[in-house]
Amino acid sequence: MQHASHDDPAPRPHTALTLSDGEVDFLWWFIQGSIMDADVRARLYDHWGMCARHALAFLVVEASFRPHLIHGSTILYAELIRRAARVLGGNPLYRLAPEALARHRLRSSGPCHMCELGYGPDSAGNAPPDRLAKGRDLANARAFAADNPNGWLPHVCGQCAGTDSAVRCRPHLIDALEHDGSIPMQFHRGTVENICTHLAKFERAFRWDSRDTDTDTDRGALVAAIGWCSGWHEILATFDRC
Repeated sequence: MQHASHDDPAPRPHTALTLSDGEVDFLWWFIQGSIMDADVRARLYDHWGMCARHALAFLVVEASFRPHLIHGSTILYAELIRRAARVLGGNPLYRLAPEALARHRLRSSGPCHMCELGYGPDSAGNAPPDRLAKGRDLANARAFAADNPNGWLPHVCGQCAGTDSAVRCRPHLIDALEHDGSIPMQFHRGTVENICTHLAKFERAFRWDSRDTDTDTDRGALVAAIGWCSGWHEILATFDRC
């Protein structure tokens, strides 16, 4: 399988996310602890999280059942955005690395975990009807995004949103590195490092001794990290913000 296929920027959908029974069923069990399985974490690391659809689905399901403890998504995407900061120069080891090396390190080396397992818009599931209804309810995830816009709106990819913003998500940054010649790497490093700094504060706020230390910008950085890693198409269509 060619690596490029894992990161092809997808066209923007016209409708908000609607999760299948199978997707809700899988993600309900996923947030119960499956995410901590070593093999699963390795697959998530290989793909830089999940595809745009399932990255958002993870946030939606976790927010629907645990609106005040969106912890699994935060841990995963905080880890990935720290990795991105290192790749783009947050670690001195990579500071002088050529763009070709950054392009290589930003690529996914495996498929989306849920897609590979066969979960998609039409997959069936066996969860009780009330769990399915709750899991596909977008209200909590939309409220989370709407309450914390300062943390993610400045980081929306211009290519995904169809604007003149110079910000790029990881898939579109890879595309730019391949085709656009000179890339303002310092600008893109700054974007990722800003998301990384704020998301680390949100992650830290889950600790008892650091509770209530996070800001709206810190919380919104979770949406920014998901968008940066997987692309913004699904997020923008679902949250109706750009």
